[in-house]
Amino acid sequence: MKSPALYLLEVFFCSGMLLAFYRLLLVRKVSFAACRRYLVAAMLLSAAIPALDIPLYPARTEADPLPLVASQAVPPAEEPFVAEAGQPAAVVRTTAPATDWGRVARIAVAALYLLTAAVSLAILAVRILGIRRLRRRSRITDCGAYAVAENPRVGTPFSFLRTVFLGEGYEGRRREIVVCHEASHVRHRHSAERIALELVRSVFWFNPFVWIAGRWLSTCSMRGTASRNTGRSFSVNSSVIIRI
Repeated sequence: MKSPALYLLEVFFCSGMLLAFYRLLLVRKVSFAACRRYLVAAMLLSAAIPALDIPLYPARTEADPLPLVASQAVPPAEEPFVAEAGQPAAVVRTTAPATDWGRVARIAVAALYLLTAAVSLAILAVRILGIRRLRRRSRITDCGAYAVAENPRVGTPFSFLRTVFLGEGYEGRRREIVVCHEASHVRHRHSAERIALELVRSVFWFNPFVWIAGRWLSTCSMRGTASRNTGRSFSVNSSVIIRI
């Protein structure tokens, strides 16, 4: 069984290789939907592949039989020494064991990693619960494949799972355009993809390639939605529309 440090190192290199493949062979060559699926799958695979225990069988070797050794008589155990009355006993001096600073450093690093991962997961859970609480306090309009939640606390429209969140001041043509844009995010399950990548990023927070994949996923989601809605692709700040 491999050590945790070796596993994390393999995750780092595996995610880097998968992202290099994406950048060199897939960008601007396949659809935005294929790019999104690949980015999510690549980060999940980078965590799963190093965990596989693939046996590597060595070359077949032949061992010579061991020669038989005649058994030897075992000498009798010596009797313990007991000091006679009036005779001073021997003084045994013991020394305190030295501090293993290497072990202390490993424990500190492991504690830091676990604490950061736990805090990151807790922040993600709080954000999701906050969005669900916002939905419960909003005016819901069921549109079939999705629902529109209107609440004055929503500053910028966004989508999460099957819900489009709107604030005040969206009427007429403007409302139709915004809802159509956000409904496209809902249909293509962009929020579910983001949640999956956020979970991976929370566990492997030290890996810069996971953060890069998250940024590229947001860009693919925004450009793909803009291309479907307007017939042309343009750059949009991904943090404006999709937030979790």
